[in-house]
Amino acid sequence: MSMGVWGWWAFDIFTLIASYMATDAVAAQTILRGLGLITFMLPVGITSACTTLIGNAVGEQSEDKARRYYKTGMMLSLILASIQVSLLVIFRSYVISFFTSN
Repeated sequence: MSMGVWGWWAFDIFTLIASYMATDAVAAQTILRGLGLITFMLPVGITSACTTLIGNAVGEQSEDKARRYYKTGMMLSLILASIQVSLLVIFRSYVISFFTSN
């Protein structure tokens, strides 16, 4: 919980610092914050689901099942992260065009 709060506050502090620079800096910070939050939400859901499944397997004293859930969660996270990074790199010009006409 506290790590999530510190991460959230870090974005707010960066936005506050950017506000002393220029309008373009605040706009860029706001856009990056939005993209960061979108790319953060999917892994958080996967983490919550995997944590619940692993906890249930540990409660059942099923070490094999817990390891399988762990490995599946890690692989799913790696695949999802790779897809997200690939999409952001491939479509970076298209994403930027949503926010500016330059």
